[in-house]
Amino acid sequence: MTKNIKAQNKKFLKLLFVIKKVTEVLSRKIKQNRRGRPRKFNLFQIIACLVYKVKKGVKSFRELEYRINQDTEFKQVVGIEESPDYSYFAKLSRKIEKEYMQDIKDILIAKIEPDMSIAIVDSTPLRSAKNDSEAKIGIHITIGFFRGYKLHLLCTGKEEVIPLFWILTGANEHDSRQEELLYRAWGYNCEIVLADAGYDCSRWFNIANELKVKFVAGINKRNMKDKNNVKNVFRSKNIRFLETEEGKKLYKQRTKIERLFSKLKGEYNLENVRLKGFRNYKRYIDWILITFLFEQLLRKLEGKKFSFAYEWNQ
Repeated sequence: MTKNIKAQNKKFLKLLFVIKKVTEVLSRKIKQNRRGRPRKFNLFQIIACLVYKVKKGVKSFRELEYRINQDTEFKQVVGIEESPDYSYFAKLSRKIEKEYMQDIKDILIAKIEPDMSIAIVDSTPLRSAKNDSEAKIGIHITIGFFRGYKLHLLCTGKEEVIPLFWILTGANEHDSRQEELLYRAWGYNCEIVLADAGYDCSRWFNIANELKVKFVAGINKRNMKDKNNVKNVFRSKNIRFLETEEGKKLYKQRTKIERLFSKLKGEYNLENVRLKGFRNYKRYIDWILITFLFEQLLRKLEGKKFSFAYEWNQ
């Protein structure tokens, strides 16, 4: 890497340094195939380009190829003479997403070391292009009926609000069907999981009880006739817990995930791209969240506290 870089790009240079350190750890985990010609671009260079795509708000690989070729400083920093071809980006990004994405996420979370004692689950609507044939019709409490997808997210709920696991579905998928989020929370040794009223169903409470996880959900009044006569014993306990001061104080922390969605939509342009196709939207979301994790690791290394404020307000 070079020190010959403009002052306004120093933060991005630091981010590239973090990416390089993470890819070095990842490379040690991957069984390298030494047969054939060496690759023209290494793993660090490709991941750096895909993070560059997120940070610069680039919508397509064709545009990414053009923007990188125009950015002499970036090419010099990552050590390439010219941008990979857009078709090469498509091929390598599929390989990384299929084979290495989980490893990248695990390495980042392990290095950030967030407090996982409390986790939060929720979803947010993602509207797609009008002519997207794969999009579904869904309904949301604030925007009403919409066409697109849903991002279901599990994140930490203490001082640092860090994404742990996410699922993209059609807009018509109900939140309560995403039980995998609860199993993932258990896998991360989360002791408490918070959720809104959309998850208030017997199935979630029964699974949480089997996993020995304390599940706290908002009260879904449409899913019961009388809150004093709820058949499921765990839902009944949850209702009584939410009426206590401890329950009210704990449940207030659930709003942190909504603030995280707001940050991702406002600073990372999570929704307003109007992409077409499930695969394109999933790739776009995956790299936004991975970039967010890279930046949180950078903040950790610099000794900065987590903040919901947008980058330009910090």
